[in-house]
Amino acid sequence: MTDDQHAQDQALQTDGARRQRVQTAFGDLLTLDGGDSLSPWSDVWSAHVHGGPEDVAAVVKQTWREPEPLEAWQRTLVARGIRTVSPLLPTVLVGDGDEAERWVAYPRLAGREWDGGIADLAAAGRLLGEMHAASEGLAIDGFAPFEWGSDERASIDEDIAAIRESAAAHWPSADVERWVDQLDGFAAMLERVRGADVPQCQVSLDHRAANLLFDEEGALMLDLESAALAPRILDLAVAALLFPLEHAGSGGSALGSEEWAAFQGAYLDACPLSRQERELWPAALTYMKLEWGTWHLTQGVEAEPEGNLGYLEDLLTLDEHARYPLGSA
Repeated sequence: MTDDQHAQDQALQTDGARRQRVQTAFGDLLTLDGGDSLSPWSDVWSAHVHGGPEDVAAVVKQTWREPEPLEAWQRTLVARGIRTVSPLLPTVLVGDGDEAERWVAYPRLAGREWDGGIADLAAAGRLLGEMHAASEGLAIDGFAPFEWGSDERASIDEDIAAIRESAAAHWPSADVERWVDQLDGFAAMLERVRGADVPQCQVSLDHRAANLLFDEEGALMLDLESAALAPRILDLAVAALLFPLEHAGSGGSALGSEEWAAFQGAYLDACPLSRQERELWPAALTYMKLEWGTWHLTQGVEAEPEGNLGYLEDLLTLDEHARYPLGSA
């Protein structure tokens, strides 16, 4: 057996043991189906929940260690007509001590993947706006706070060096100087965005094609585990920048101007922005590009699916203010 085969065998054994621990924790309430994870990046398993007149198709995955705030938001969204998921069963703790994991069963929503088209983008933008509107003024104790970046010079210099190194390895012809110049001024950008008086609410921070499904009625959100209490304008900014990330529908590029117009137009119809948010938009867009985009362009580079490297190169070199303006109020 080669080293690679041995590693694969060990991974399969580890995966099987983990599945068994999760199955044992849920007991007779559900049955994990066979097959690989539904996600290439984490363990998300197909299952069926028992106890009703008929079994319910479900997905089982990890969630927050202290899940009550997230669950309260999810149930509120669903009660207010937002097309997303909330737990089918009480969550279970798998393991002991600091290594213990919290697992949840969600309904398995029906729909298709993003087709790369304008209509789906409008549906996705409308859903994001509806989520923000439904969350406005919602007070939930213990909700995870937004994690701001670091203004330490050493951290900024590390990011600059990482961008140069990654670009040389993956996109040797790309001009990285605009990104580098913006990183050089990151501390002032952080101070401005963090100090802005703009509305905050519970937001997903992961509103992208890989976490959405679509049907005749619009878009459905599958994954809220990255949520935080944050300025909602940052959630819109990260959606503009990262919507095609790691999805075949990207066609090898970030959202174009026409695609963005469809997305943000539908968003603004559902959730008009304040004057302060509109004034902050250029800075918010650049902040999220530098804080979250830098990671995906360095430590988080993924060659799959096909086209993702092209999307990342477009992200690296685009002018975010020209590409993603806000429509009129």
